[in-house]
This record gives sequence, C-alpha cells and structure tokens, in this order.
Amino acid sequence: MNKKTLFKEINKEIQTLNNRIDKKIVKGRSYEKEARRHKELLFTLKRIHEDSQNSRRRLMRKSPVRRSLKRGVSARVLPWNFA
Repeated sequence: MNKKTLFKEINKEIQTLNNRIDKKIVKGRSYEKEARRHKELLFTLKRIHEDSQNSRRRLMRKSPVRRSLKRGVSARVLPWNFA
C-alpha cells in the first residue's frame, strides 16, 4: 500500500472514529478507547507526512559529483583556485 492510499484510509478511519466519539459524548458514555485510537492514528499521519517531506528533501539535494559537474569542464580539468 502506498503512502497516498494509506493516508486516505487513515483519514476515513479518523472520520468514523470522530462520529463514534460524538455519539458517545451525546449519550454520556466513556469514549476513552476511541480517543486513544484517534490519537494513534493522528500520530501515524504525522509520521507519514514527515517521511514524505524528508524523502522530497533527499531527492532535491544535489550530490557532490553533480555540484562539481555543474562547475564545468575547465574547473574539473584545471582545479586551480584563484583568490
């Protein structure tokens, strides 16, 4: 299951939990178990989001080889540094 599908499924489950919690609040019942599950799902969503952000950052970083290639042929052949 990819991250996008997982994200959607977790959001659906959070919505159903929210509805269940709301009904229990109206009836005056305890909703401790559902609240714990809701908290776990939110934590999972946050972790998935952070993972996707970190993977994007890793892809955007350029390697040292790319940076040296960007400088051009003359810089690679003649590595002189002038002040």
